[in-house]
Parts: sequence; structure tokens; C-alpha cells
Amino acid sequence: MDYTQLKTFTEVAYMGNLTQAAERLHLSQPAVSAQIKALEKRLDVTLFKRTTSGMVLTSAGEVFLPEAEILLQHHYKLECFAKTLGEHYVTHADIGLIHPVSPDKITRLTARVLEQNPDILLHIQYGMSGEIEQRVLDRKLHGGFFLGPVVQRSLMSIFLGDIHYSLICHADDEQPIRAKLPESLAQYAWIEMSGVSGSRKHMQQFWRKYKISPKHQIICDYPQTIIDLVCERVGIAMVPEQKAQSARADGKPIVILDEYRQKLPLHFIYLNESDSDPVLNLLTECVQDVWQMTVGEAIK
Repeated sequence: MDYTQLKTFTEVAYMGNLTQAAERLHLSQPAVSAQIKALEKRLDVTLFKRTTSGMVLTSAGEVFLPEAEILLQHHYKLECFAKTLGEHYVTHADIGLIHPVSPDKITRLTARVLEQNPDILLHIQYGMSGEIEQRVLDRKLHGGFFLGPVVQRSLMSIFLGDIHYSLICHADDEQPIRAKLPESLAQYAWIEMSGVSGSRKHMQQFWRKYKISPKHQIICDYPQTIIDLVCERVGIAMVPEQKAQSARADGKPIVILDEYRQKLPLHFIYLNESDSDPVLNLLTECVQDVWQMTVGEAIK
């Protein structure tokens, strides 16, 4: 059975939209539509219902989807195995990392991976959650860390815990802000990350919840610079609690507004079709080991 047609079928099933699936596959919409029609003709079955809201799987399509996913997993496994046959093959592992993840955990994760496979070439890439998600979907990463709920049907995820966020302001602004919460928060510039960060959507939900319309927004994608800008009284920001506490311990002139403490789920994500990849299996085992070990230490 044609691999490209199966891949197209699963993407349309996941996205529920021809245009979005075409963007994911780097194809034109007519090409995606033609592949779906060709697959349906070959199988002599209708896999999708075309509706005004998008593409919806038929009952036959729902049954066919998990079988297609299994075939894609086998294809990926065969592809990975074939690469190992090369004379100069070196096992490599590509991991996507986001700023909220503790450096101590990444150090432990690196040590654990190299302990299991000393010859592996480990490549740790920084990015924001949306960027990491896209690289995983494009198979440029074996897996990566992701902040927020995982909604992509083509992705598998391992929940690692919650990352807590604190709202911080300059010490001189604490009294004016506390005098009239939450209305006073709208009078300050909000320093936040761009749309591809895991915290951006959560920030917008926070504004809606407290009916805040920020006076001004400043986009900054580097957490330490965000804290530095708050220290310079440029604005207020929601930052990882650990970083806020470290800044306070270092004598930075910031105040943590504890009543607005938030949390976001941290996941390790990877492609469903990559589930049988031995490198990915190594990574997921090591990730779970490190996070479970940290929880165990906290209990002690």
C-alpha cells in the first residue's frame, strides 16, 4: 500500500482539514485531495465525509485509522533499521528543550542517556513549545519538551508534572498594584513571550479571566531578559516560579504576587509513528527515570 497515501490519510484524519493537512505535508490542497480520493478508490471505501466544518472520518475511516498508524510505525521502524546498515552510521538522538525545564534535570537526563549508550551523538536544541512541537511533527526531533495541553492527535505525550508561574513586578510598584487588584494590572506594560511559546495562550486566558486589557505589551523570548526588564521597572511579567525565586534570592528588586500563581503541564512529546524507534524508547525511558527520581527525592 502506498506510504504517501497512508501518511496523507492520517494527517487529514488528525487535522480534520485539507488545507491544514496540506500545510503539514508541504503539499498543495488539490494534491492532498487527489491522494485521499486515490486511496478511497483503491480500497473501494469512503474514508471521509466532506462537511462545511472540514473532513470527518466515516465509520470505516475510524476503523482504518489505527491500522494505518500501525503500518506507518512499521515503515518508520524499517527506515530507522536501514540507516543502521550504513558503514559510517552513528546513532544520534535529537531532543527539543524549552527554557522552563530545570537545567539540573537536563544534566541528569544527559548523563542517563550516555550511561545507557556511551556512543550516542546527543543533540539538545533549544526552542519554544510551538517550535519544538513543529520540529517533532516534521521529524527533525526524536522528541521534545512541551508546555501546555497536547492536542495534536499525531503526538504521544508523557506528563512530567506542572511548571508553576509567578506574577512579578518591581518592588516600587507593589503597593500601587495591590491597592486595586486586578484592575491595576491593566495599567502596566506586560512583558511576555511570543505566540509559539507554551505560556502565551495561557497568558491570554489569564487576561480574559481577570478582564485585563494590558496598556502595552512587550514581546521577549528570553526568560532572564524578561526578569531584567521587570527589574528596570519596564513592566510586569509572568515567569517560571523557580526563576522568580532565584532572582529574589540574588537581591533583584522584584516582588512576587502570590495570589496570581499559575501552573502549566509539562510533557515530553513524540510522534505516534515513531513509537517503535529504539532511540526514542531510550529517550522516553531516561526522561521518565529522571523525573520519577526527582519526585522520589522530593518525597524524602
